[in-house]
Amino acid sequence: MAISFSDARRRSFAAISALGIVFASPAYAACTQDRAVYTDRDDDYTLTFKHFPEDQPVATSNEFVLHRNDTDLKLDGVVMRDEAARPKALILYNCPSGDVTGDELAACTVWQGVPYALKEGAEAGYLPQAKEPAAQALLMPDLSGAMRSFNFRLEKPIEIFPWDVFRFKECVPQQ
Repeated sequence: MAISFSDARRRSFAAISALGIVFASPAYAACTQDRAVYTDRDDDYTLTFKHFPEDQPVATSNEFVLHRNDTDLKLDGVVMRDEAARPKALILYNCPSGDVTGDELAACTVWQGVPYALKEGAEAGYLPQAKEPAAQALLMPDLSGAMRSFNFRLEKPIEIFPWDVFRFKECVPQQ
């Protein structure tokens, strides 16, 4: 026995299906990378990208802050791209301001590497640029190991380190 839908019912069903797809879309898909906030697996660290107004020129493709939740530890992050659009990220701690020498920059660099955007199906690509759609998750290869070996020179040593993968948490609203 064949079931027949009227044209009106078919259109209604199609509209409802389309709305379901729109409302079921993940939040990261509607967020640009420069407004994305991520958290590590145990929610110990938050990685927040910095938003820049459209008309403000920036020298880097992305900037972010890595914050140890429930503490005042904050690390600055910057992402630069070479001619091939391959991103290179640096995570810095207590760098001197102004012009710095190579030795000074090396002394305050906690981690450097290629940040990867992860997608369902184990696909990996490069970190999106600031105004591109946000990544579902980020991989910062060996971030945890680099942080373990860095001398933070704090009164209280760091005992908890982030995982190398950060998952999308939320999108900072445009102001």
